[in-house]
Amino acid sequence: MSNPIEGGKEYEDITWAFQGRHVPEEVTDELARARSKFKPFNSAHEGYAVILEELDELWDVVKLRHDSPERTAKMREEAIQVAAMAMRVIIDVCDRRKA
Repeated sequence: MSNPIEGGKEYEDITWAFQGRHVPEEVTDELARARSKFKPFNSAHEGYAVILEELDELWDVVKLRHDSPERTAKMREEAIQVAAMAMRVIIDVCDRRKA
């Protein structure tokens, strides 16, 4: 199923819910947790460094044996953290610069 979007383009309908979990909500929750625990990013360089650290942690999990029982859950957790930190760069660095 496809849906029209701006400019007449279409995209495939994405099912964000998986096994009762809603991905955007999980990313937003992780973002809120990080914002309550750590100060805003001071620069794009800091944001990049944090994303790179999270991406390296994801890569470490990706390299685990495919039959490792914790691999899929840990990979999902790390991917959510990467997404949350990307959102944080937008909020703390990009949008703050506009204000």
